[in-house]
Amino acid sequence: MRGDTIRFSLRTKVILISLLVILGLAFRFPITPHEIGWDSFAVHLMANSVSEFGYAKWWIHPTSIAGSYPYSTSASAVPFLLSGISQGTNIDMESTILLYSMILGIFCFFGAYLMAGALWNNDIFKLLVAFVFFTSLGIITKTTWTGHARTLFIIALPLFIYLLLRTRTFKIRFSILTFVIFVLLFVTHHFIYFIIPVIISYLIIGMFYKAGKYIKSIRIPNNFANFAMLASFLIMFSIPYFNRSIWWTDPELIRSASEGASSIYVWISNVMLKGYVRYIGILIIFVVGGYTYLIFKRNKRFEEWFLLMCLAGLAPFLYIPTYMKWFILPFASLLIGIALTNIAITKTGAKKKKYRTIFIIILLLSSIIFTGYYQHLHFLNDPDPRTRYMEERTYVGGLWIKDNIDKDKNMIAEGYISNRVFSISEVPTLTDTNAANLAYDFVDPQKIEVRQIYPFTSVEFYFRDPYKSVNRTVDTKTEWAVGAIARSDINDRHSWAYRLTSLFNLSYCVENKDFQTTFTRSVQQTKDNIYDNGKIRIWNLAK
Repeated sequence: MRGDTIRFSLRTKVILISLLVILGLAFRFPITPHEIGWDSFAVHLMANSVSEFGYAKWWIHPTSIAGSYPYSTSASAVPFLLSGISQGTNIDMESTILLYSMILGIFCFFGAYLMAGALWNNDIFKLLVAFVFFTSLGIITKTTWTGHARTLFIIALPLFIYLLLRTRTFKIRFSILTFVIFVLLFVTHHFIYFIIPVIISYLIIGMFYKAGKYIKSIRIPNNFANFAMLASFLIMFSIPYFNRSIWWTDPELIRSASEGASSIYVWISNVMLKGYVRYIGILIIFVVGGYTYLIFKRNKRFEEWFLLMCLAGLAPFLYIPTYMKWFILPFASLLIGIALTNIAITKTGAKKKKYRTIFIIILLLSSIIFTGYYQHLHFLNDPDPRTRYMEERTYVGGLWIKDNIDKDKNMIAEGYISNRVFSISEVPTLTDTNAANLAYDFVDPQKIEVRQIYPFTSVEFYFRDPYKSVNRTVDTKTEWAVGAIARSDINDRHSWAYRLTSLFNLSYCVENKDFQTTFTRSVQQTKDNIYDNGKIRIWNLAK
């Protein structure tokens, strides 16, 4: 990056930041009647349980806090945060999730702004990086009326990077803050594993700088260091291609790998690249330019070497876009910001400067249009959009249950609406969310049998879930039980549906008319229908 330091007046910065915040809020203005997402409703349930019981009933082991113990499902930070906001403001959980998303949506702008400033204290660069990160579809998607735990993690990540870089100047103060944010990330999402290469990169670059102070006679040529860093990235990026065991986390990639090299290339182009382009945005084309400029820049500073080392460390995981399309966003935003800022500040004549300004404005507008299309038009034109958010009739059905069915009764709901209905009704419902089943007493924690599969001294203990449930009793295998009920006939006394509805004391069935199963068809034959709103039907299983 160039040495130019460009400063805007306070008035200019306030105007630009205010306009960008307004733009961000417009993107996040809900176009659906209710909460969006899949995992969001599982988090919603856990937050409800914290508000109802006053503590996390799914915590049965210290590692449950980080979601690394059977039946803990996910880390605990977001359920507690949502429950705290709901109780503190006295508003319902769905409205709390909307407020939470809006707040994080604004906060992410300032987090990215600080992160950019730690790398290059240039107002154009800071605003461009914040703009790219703030308006990328990946961030917009995760901050639009959803309570997904991933949201808090990716929003807090730029702040973690900022604090980590600042520890060089203010060691004690920022080291403490960095540790606090690290603990928050640890109890937020399993993305914490991707933080390890970031921390290692910081330590490696720090060691080189420390060594350089004491061994001043050793001079590493710039060209050698640049090509060594480029080679490191290419080698790390190629590791998954030759060692395909690293691909186990993505089923599609495993399938492509088993079908041969041509299928892998098709997968990379159709899934991997499209995923990154969609969630980073069309400005992704400037990632290459920003990286190329940075890799060959002479006299790089600590922060620039750190960014390059992070990219090399994260390169093997780029083959897992399911997760990395979210985690890579801050780093991609920095590279895009570098490329665009260099275009903006290149010293040329007044006429060319005008054309450069127009060019950058067109690029930013195109990025906004791209994000707006996927956020609004593409969403509305989805052939089956109701599966992505809670429909009004599902919400109304949940409210009816809340007002008409006692909380000492148990229910089962069919299809993808189970967590959605449960989150609104707050009547205990057997779902495939094990943590909720544990919190609402469908599972007796005393009956859970767990085996530690990795010892404390092994690396796997810290990078994989170290415990595994070995239960063989039906009353603890609730995730399996939900599927077994759906596949069988309640009127057959030898069926799983008949036995499990009795075992879990299920008094009501919530039928999703868009999702018929063997179980719901059998219920219709002999049970009483007590509610029907065209999408949701409720059956009394006790009669």
